Amino acid sequence: MSGLIPLTIRDLKRWYRNPIPAVVGVIQPIFWIVLFGSAFDITRFGVSSSAFFEGAPNYITYLMGGILTIIGLFTGMFAGVNIIWDRRLGILQRFLIAPINRASIVFSRILSSVVRISVQIAILFAVAFVIPNGLKIVHGFTLMDGVILVSAVLMTSFIFSSFFSILAVRMTRMESVFGIVNLINLPLMFASYAMFPPDLMAPWLSHIAQYNPVSWSAQSIRLVLIHGTLTAGQSHTIFIYMMGLLALALFMLAITYIISNKEIRE
Repeated sequence: MSGLIPLTIRDLKRWYRNPIPAVVGVIQPIFWIVLFGSAFDITRFGVSSSAFFEGAPNYITYLMGGILTIIGLFTGMFAGVNIIWDRRLGILQRFLIAPINRASIVFSRILSSVVRISVQIAILFAVAFVIPNGLKIVHGFTLMDGVILVSAVLMTSFIFSSFFSILAVRMTRMESVFGIVNLINLPLMFASYAMFPPDLMAPWLSHIAQYNPVSWSAQSIRLVLIHGTLTAGQSHTIFIYMMGLLALALFMLAITYIISNKEIRE
């Protein structure tokens, strides 16, 4: 698509030249992993964490899959805000008369959000390893494990970036996007396996959570972090989850391309 790379670079420049959103985007997940992750120290009561958290040596290790997925979710949700800014400032009109594909305007925002998330993943991993009783990779971590981890987060980010960018295409008020984000983000997070295992959830909520793509990503990451070398059953589970994320990402890719070319107007 013509114009995709220059528009993506433009969006990334706007990101790192404004340090406050960049710093906040990095600090928030660190607070989650340090404060929330340290709040559930059930070993103080003489109970093994592995009994509750699917074999994880501590809750922070269990939580990492969920936190990485939530980063992709939250960052992706705000990908469409810049489209509204460009429309209000008159920048979008300049893009529309340029010889570029209209879908590039939307996909550049999605691609830049994926790049930002990659930076956040690296920083969060570094912090998780150094904090007290932090991330513990007990059974090793292979290159394929890394591919699964990064792919799950980036596909999650792409799915929700696409969805909210589509919403932003025809909106003129950022308050509308923020209202929808605030309505959806917490149900998506808590109606999933991001924070807690299904055994600790109400049966009706656990049933809903198994169809949530946030659960698919969190569980895929969690399995490779906790178990390292996977059994045939675990590998099959990850394959199903990753194929679900891939199918949803491809569907959103097609829908975003069609709607962007059809609906982006002045």
